Amino acid sequence: MQRNKQGFTLIELLAVVLIIGIMTSIALPQYRRSIERAEATDAMVSLRSIYDSAKRQKAATSVAPTRLKGLDVSFFDADVNDCIGKFCYTFDPAYVQAQRAVGNNRYYAFRFYYGDNTYGRDTMTCVKGPAAGGEAKYDWICEALGEPLNGDSTTEYEIDG
Repeated sequence: MQRNKQGFTLIELLAVVLIIGIMTSIALPQYRRSIERAEATDAMVSLRSIYDSAKRQKAATSVAPTRLKGLDVSFFDADVNDCIGKFCYTFDPAYVQAQRAVGNNRYYAFRFYYGDNTYGRDTMTCVKGPAAGGEAKYDWICEALGEPLNGDSTTEYEIDG
């Protein structure tokens, strides 16, 4: 008597589930890393727009802005705390900076200085490693910016003004 074998055995199903699990464990961290890179790149683009607008306002009024509101640039997803996405933007008379918001904590990541700084020209500071909240998440951005003006963990780069 011949048996008609249809379907899959339990071993075959377990092997497929195991393979899918392994593939997922490899792909998920890469996916998260690419999401973080996209968010950081978006923050850099937003920060540059905010910086350029703040610089124009400072040149016109001789006063550095203190909020996003009132600048000649707007963001549809900006909230009342000057946050856009997962980054919040703070203003100082000398600079504009982006901070990664994680819950109630803020981790400093990028800062654009106006030309009246130590170097006498517009610079961008990119915090590397532990100074950015204990992780080296944004080191790739710092390294992609080119030759730094100094070599410490808070690396400054000249930007075109």
